[in-house]
Amino acid sequence: MTALSDRSPRSASGDGVIAFVEAIDAAQSMLRAIGDHALNDLGGGITTTQLRLLDRLERLGESRLIDLADALSIAPSTATRLCDTLAERQLIVRHRRGRDRRELQIILTDGGTQLLEAVRRRTVSEWAQAVVRISGEDRDYVARVLADISAVSVDSGTADAPGLSA
Repeated sequence: MTALSDRSPRSASGDGVIAFVEAIDAAQSMLRAIGDHALNDLGGGITTTQLRLLDRLERLGESRLIDLADALSIAPSTATRLCDTLAERQLIVRHRRGRDRRELQIILTDGGTQLLEAVRRRTVSEWAQAVVRISGEDRDYVARVLADISAVSVDSGTADAPGLSA
């Protein structure tokens, strides 16, 4: 594989692209394993999907179940089961808002917020240990490349507006 300091252009097809994608996939797997390790140590048995729900709820604020399901691209029945478990563990609270008894609002509890923060702190700490050997210049370069990649829509090949991703 080419060193980060060799920034010569490559063709859009062939081994260069494949090696690049494989390197991104390997890095993603390593970073995900670090996150999974932190969750296993700190999460008290909650799953990655349940943690994603907590994270999304924190970002959205108080939300309806259907909005959480949409944000996570899961079925409402799946979101209900996830919320059942999280409510039992007192990481979220569900309540009815207004007169519509069918519409449940979900909020993150202090315990849910503390769990998210603890997993994030541990994950960032372990990520930092994993990348400490890479120079600041190379980290900045990779960050720019990854930002460029994430700005391109897979479907249309055009840049997405910030904040519109699911």
